[in-house]
Formats: sequence, structure tokens, C-alpha cells
Amino acid sequence: MIKDSLLKSCLLDLNICQHLFTKLDPALSEWRPRDNMRTTLELMQYLTFIGGTMTNHFVHTSEDREQARNRYREQSKASKEMKFDEFPARIEREKEHLHSIYDSITDHDLTRPTYHPFSGDETTLFEALHTVSKYLCAYRHQLFLYAKMCGAEINTRNNWYGLDPVKATA
Repeated sequence: MIKDSLLKSCLLDLNICQHLFTKLDPALSEWRPRDNMRTTLELMQYLTFIGGTMTNHFVHTSEDREQARNRYREQSKASKEMKFDEFPARIEREKEHLHSIYDSITDHDLTRPTYHPFSGDETTLFEALHTVSKYLCAYRHQLFLYAKMCGAEINTRNNWYGLDPVKATA
């Protein structure tokens, strides 16, 4: 089923985020590449709610645009209470949240219209959920880059598969 493929993609990115977390130095949680960018902790906090919040909105478009924006603001504010070491558990909750939302979707639902609460663009539910998958991929990749810039000994295998590099044999 198509919806299962979309969910699987989101869950893979969140699983990889949990793997990347094990490579992060907690002492560098307040590090940011530039002044106008998120800290590592802020990026992690964002990852704990954006997938579920946006998916929930796209699936339940009955709320008006202002309600959707307010829900996003509430989730964003609540995420800021998360401490560094709570990340894996929060990601588990996010994965459960996504599962519960996807349980209510049929493949037929994927053709119905929905809208993006910030751009106002109208699209199909499929395209909207595909966008959520893209968000998670992009922010997961950003977490990989932050870890790499902070000195983690990782490579693309960590980023794309959530697996440590294969040790070279002599």
C-alpha cells in the first residue's frame, strides 16, 4: 500500500535520527554552525514534533488555518522543554504518533485535497504526506551534518542507513 510506503519512509528517518543521537556529544548540544541557525538541541527538539504535527494537520484538514498555525506553535513551544538525553524516547513517541495517524488513512484518502497551513497551497493528501517525508529526510541530514561538524566519526552509511561504517580489514 502506498500509505505504508510513506509511513515507512518517515519511520526510517526517525530511526536514523535515533542512531545519529548516539554519535552526538551532549557537551556540544548548544553548538550551532552560525548565529542564525538552530543549535543541535533545537534541531533535535524540532524533529520530535514536526512529522506528527504536520501529518496530523494534513490528514485532519477540518481545522481552519489559524487553528493549524496555533497547534504548530503549541507543539513547538512544548518541544523546547525536552532535554538532550530525552531525545530517543521523544522520537519513539513521535513514531507512535505517526503510526496512529496513518492507521486512519486509506489509500483512497491519498487523492483527496488538503492544504499547507503556512503557504496555503492546495494539494493532495499524498503530496502533502510526501512533503512530510521530505522534511524528515532534510532535518535528519542536517542532524548528520551537525554531528559530523562536531567531530563525530561517521559517514554516509550512518546518514542513509543508520549503521556504523564497516571496519576495513587488513
